[in-house]
Amino acid sequence: MRTCLAIPTYGREDVLLETIREALAQEPPADEVLVIDQTPEHEPATASQLKAWDEAGAIRWIRHSPPNLPGARNRALLETRSEIIAFIDDDVRLARGFVAAHAANYADAGVAAVAGRAIQASNRLIPARQRPWPREMDHRFFRLDATERVESVGNFQGCNHSIRVETARRLGGYDENFIGWAYREDSDMALRVLRSGGRIVFDPKAELTHLGAPSGGCRKRPGARLMDEWRVSFPETYFLWKHFFPRAHFWGRTLFWNVRRYVLRWDNVRRPWRLPWALVSYGWSIGAAGVRVARNGRQFGSLHTRTRL
Repeated sequence: MRTCLAIPTYGREDVLLETIREALAQEPPADEVLVIDQTPEHEPATASQLKAWDEAGAIRWIRHSPPNLPGARNRALLETRSEIIAFIDDDVRLARGFVAAHAANYADAGVAAVAGRAIQASNRLIPARQRPWPREMDHRFFRLDATERVESVGNFQGCNHSIRVETARRLGGYDENFIGWAYREDSDMALRVLRSGGRIVFDPKAELTHLGAPSGGCRKRPGARLMDEWRVSFPETYFLWKHFFPRAHFWGRTLFWNVRRYVLRWDNVRRPWRLPWALVSYGWSIGAAGVRVARNGRQFGSLHTRTRL
């Protein structure tokens, strides 16, 4: 069974090259290494190395525009010639046997996706990745830095997961409506996998270290401008509208939990002049996300809107 290692990237230079070197050093190697590059223009040394690897057949360097993390994942799904695709971030270090560990899980025909172990290089504990949906789905709580295998989990993280290509394509791919920080785009796919009857396993042998590079990528940066808050709150509220409206879980998260998280945050409370804009920004996120769900529907990704590239 062929396995593809896909690396969506945006705005990264040296750390991207190191990540690719880690991917190429895997034993056994991946059958394909796809670099889905959304960076408009690289530094000359970076571009030269990427071109050299591409021409040598070590990687496939694919330029993709406009920048959108789920869109880059979908491009990889369209380009791959493999049955399994593993996605990693562009600022990681891979454990030995990383690719093989992911691939081994698919000997079980019931496994649709694999959540790998992710360790933060900063030693900051990753919050427990508890399922962000109601309890009736009854999948075990787990931590993404746990050391014990879990046979049935309710989520995976974008920086380290794999999925059967056929499953991802059948579900419509990743949802490109997750813009900005693209928070929850991974949870959205995981939830659709579960609702389609697929099983997700957590395998700590598929381990990587996430470096959390201070520049590039789509994550919100500490100290980002208040006007950029929507980049975080919009994808979160879009996820809730898409999967949980009008259930109690939607109202609890939208009106209480997320108000504390995005409006009444400590950095806003200690600067009270920020609160009105934070409230307006969050209110806009709720409304805009609801409109987007009403227009586009709830259960599909964006792959069905593309043609083969």
